[in-house]
Amino acid sequence: MTPQPTPGTVTRLLLVRHGETDANASGIFQGQADIPLNDTGRAQAQAAAQRLATFSPDRIVASDLSRAQTTARIIADASGAPVFTDPLLREINIGTWEGKTPAQVAIEFPWYPEALRSGEDFRRSPAGETAQEAGARIKTSLERIAAEYAGETVIVVGHGLALRAGLCQAIGLGMEGTQLLGGLWNCSWTEVEVANRWRVMSYNTVAGLRPTMSAIMAP
Repeated sequence: MTPQPTPGTVTRLLLVRHGETDANASGIFQGQADIPLNDTGRAQAQAAAQRLATFSPDRIVASDLSRAQTTARIIADASGAPVFTDPLLREINIGTWEGKTPAQVAIEFPWYPEALRSGEDFRRSPAGETAQEAGARIKTSLERIAAEYAGETVIVVGHGLALRAGLCQAIGLGMEGTQLLGGLWNCSWTEVEVANRWRVMSYNTVAGLRPTMSAIMAP
């Protein structure tokens, strides 16, 4: 059972997408493939870290994938906060779509472009997850973090699609909310306050070095 936060206690979560990778810049699906930050991604993380340090975070919890771990450790260097790892924060599992472009996926799965345009949720390859499944996994992690570290400011470093889907489920928007909220920029942060309810205080804030559109579209 997921622990519940103490009534009246306000917990601040700062949800951070990792910095840019070469796959992001090229519009290639990476999913749970362990692809490192590129030079731009490290610069984005450095810029974000200076801003995030002003929140005086108590701790950082990050996905176990290296692009999230590196982003988290750059933030830790600026803030002094310790880094913890939660594999539940991984990006959506896209199975055999890893390493492919949207055009390549559309050749193999002709229904994909229309499903994407219509906002329909779908399984990312037969071996992958749906956005709802990935979001439920992230929601579980966020609820645990909010309860276990009640009253603290916690930076959560994860991945674009999974974080957005998990946030929408946590605040009660459901999967329809992923169509209302824009995709997360690399090294953007979203501030959420958790008390008797979840409140989004800011969404998709960036410190600089805004990425290309291809970086926001490819999970």
